[in-house]
Amino acid sequence: MPDIEDARSAADANRLPRARPTGGRGEAKRRKILDAAVKVIGAGGLGALTHRAVAEAAGVPLGSMTYYFRDRDELIDQTMAHAVDMERRRMAGLLKDASPTPALDESVQLLTVIFLDKTIADPLYDLALFEMFMEATRNPALRERTVEWSRLIAQIIDRVLPPTDPDVPRPMAVQIIAGLIDGLMLESQSNRGLTLDELSAHLRIAIERLMMR
Repeated sequence: MPDIEDARSAADANRLPRARPTGGRGEAKRRKILDAAVKVIGAGGLGALTHRAVAEAAGVPLGSMTYYFRDRDELIDQTMAHAVDMERRRMAGLLKDASPTPALDESVQLLTVIFLDKTIADPLYDLALFEMFMEATRNPALRERTVEWSRLIAQIIDRVLPPTDPDVPRPMAVQIIAGLIDGLMLESQSNRGLTLDELSAHLRIAIERLMMR
């Protein structure tokens, strides 16, 4: 829950005209705050997200929060948009040298690097996105962001998945792999019972079953 100072800051923001960063140092500071917000959510869940906590994590004055974000809802929305954008850029970089139609080995390797390796090495973005997905089940205002994220994941998987069995509609095959990846990512974080090689092996089996014969 937001603390008293957060509530006071939000009230002050609603009384004053909104100030919007237009680029340069202002935009860099805003991105720094959003990076910190992702880490706060990833480390402590959405319940840990307050203006004060994010300001401390970002190393900025508390007043900076209401300069950039009207209230906590806007902070959550913009944090999710930022996380999706950062992931889009990261994944595009990993795909730039991929084959136009990857075979099984390359497909498994790419999906492992894009999703599973990072989940183990640096899980905070993934955990934050899972938290925000859960929030969207209760907050319809966030669903535009979750749809955007799901669409991005589908595009990435469709890009690297080998040709699949024509008896299985391609969107269904993509969704099956996306659901498996989500499950493996959660498994790796919650139980830590599978190594990266084991996670990758699970993914390989599913892709092999879906491939065109």
